[in-house]
Amino acid sequence: MQPALKALLLVSFLFLATGCATIVGGGTSQPVSFQSAPESATFTVQAASGLEIAQGTTPSTVSLPRSNEYQVRIDLEGYQPQTVALTRGINGWIWGNLFVGWILGFGIDFLTGSAYKLEPASIQVGLQQMGEELYAVVQFLDDAQELIEEKRLLMIPDAGEGVSVQ
Repeated sequence: MQPALKALLLVSFLFLATGCATIVGGGTSQPVSFQSAPESATFTVQAASGLEIAQGTTPSTVSLPRSNEYQVRIDLEGYQPQTVALTRGINGWIWGNLFVGWILGFGIDFLTGSAYKLEPASIQVGLQQMGEELYAVVQFLDDAQELIEEKRLLMIPDAGEGVSVQ
């Protein structure tokens, strides 16, 4: 067999041996943006296991592995801390494996975490000062930064470090 044909077959096999979500769906990690009003709040991202994955100050964007779910805590001195959950949804590019990649593509996408997307892709939090009646305005945005839903939730201080919402 000619070397050029061998190379073409190898490249074709490698292309078919990867998943659609891995190639065109963003890969194994996803950028998530963090914003707060007022700005300069600190945020801490923890995996479901409790392991701290990232931290920083708002506004900021962090690339997070798609394979996990996370809890994000946002703090600013003089303001009530807030916690937001980042959950996993299905990355729509995974369905491309029905045409290219097949079972091997699905397997690779799920094993690498590329089959998932983190929701919401942008966290925007309005912090409330201590001592006020506390309401949190939580906005849920999709990957294109389009508003999906906005909720105004009453926040009740608990005995621990933060507040709970009703």
